[in-house]
Amino acid sequence: MTPERYQQIDQLADAAMELGVEERATFLDQACAGAEELRRQVEQLLSAHEHEDGFLSAPALEAIAQDMAAAQAQSLIGRQLGHYQILSLLGVGGMCEVYMAEDIILGRKVALKILPAEFIKDQDRLRRFRQEARAASSLNHPNIITIYEIGETDGIHFIATEFIDGQTLRQRSAQGRLELFAALDITIQTAAALSAAHEAGIAHRDIKPENLMLRPDGYLKVLDFGSSKLTEQQTLGGSSITSAMAGVRTAPGIVMGTINYMSPEQVRGLEVDARSDIFNLGVVLYEMLTGANPFTGATAADVIVAILGQEPAPLSRSAHEAPKELERIVSRALRKDREARYQAVQDLLLDLKGLKQELELEAQLARVRHSSGGAAGIERVVGYLKRMVKRNKHVAIVTLAALIVTAAALVFYFKI
Repeated sequence: MTPERYQQIDQLADAAMELGVEERATFLDQACAGAEELRRQVEQLLSAHEHEDGFLSAPALEAIAQDMAAAQAQSLIGRQLGHYQILSLLGVGGMCEVYMAEDIILGRKVALKILPAEFIKDQDRLRRFRQEARAASSLNHPNIITIYEIGETDGIHFIATEFIDGQTLRQRSAQGRLELFAALDITIQTAAALSAAHEAGIAHRDIKPENLMLRPDGYLKVLDFGSSKLTEQQTLGGSSITSAMAGVRTAPGIVMGTINYMSPEQVRGLEVDARSDIFNLGVVLYEMLTGANPFTGATAADVIVAILGQEPAPLSRSAHEAPKELERIVSRALRKDREARYQAVQDLLLDLKGLKQELELEAQLARVRHSSGGAAGIERVVGYLKRMVKRNKHVAIVTLAALIVTAAALVFYFKI
């Protein structure tokens, strides 16, 4: 069982344990929304907790985890679905299982996302599964996972995607806190992917470390559009694409996403738009910089209270190297009122790029100072260029090129 799957089950069990016996059944009816396997797993966890006199032992957890992960994985490994030979289980998410497979026709590794058999009769889940493939396949961006095929073999529904050899941001973060420039680069790449998705009318709605895959070459891929929603009244290439997702809407009161990264409107079960992705990404950035999630609690209910009513600790308290401009950016992304948040991820992206350029300039300046021993006029020139970046963020890329060339020339001049 993956940490993501267990976290989902554990959060539901925690919330259920806070309720009375009669309220618990109603809560599970709503929270599991017809997902019988998920409900069975939550009830199994609750039962184990009760039989351990309020303390869930490690052996009990291990037995539950093995039971949840083993059954379907063993039945599929070694099988062939169409022209895909299943090799191994990569992970288990809240809705699907992901396997590594080989495309025996093209001779390449792929990732197969498979809808478990118990969900096939759940028409809502089946629509969301197909929605993911259609949503993601309509996008063409280097930071978004590539969809190869959506198919069905012997009643098994699957999506074939590129196989990414890398690690999730969650796995990377477990190795230690990221440096400032690395965190900014990850956030910028994610924002660029979301910008492309939002332009196509697609909100991801579940941005979290598990859905951000880092390749060894530094490229990032945004995964799992399973919770995505095609926003209304958007067009692509001059023609409406809302028909591609016809009938797929999340009813008010149904909560989707992962709780620690949810926006206030998500935990309330309200209609969600692209601004929720901005909040989700703000949480991820805060966590990368500080090593801690901004909204925590002993139970799922406590986390919800924090998201709705508590402001996160100032970024500077844990991330001493973070500049004030970055604290402003994160604060704006995490505004609880979505009208006060960044209204478009493109604006967030421009601010992040502008800050990164300014920090790169300061690093260049530090190298120039070190190489030249301090030179009259350098501070004035660089100060002028920095002010130009702030005033003209919409031409930041051109300005950055000028800054790099200028800094390189200064270093060369003072070395000779």
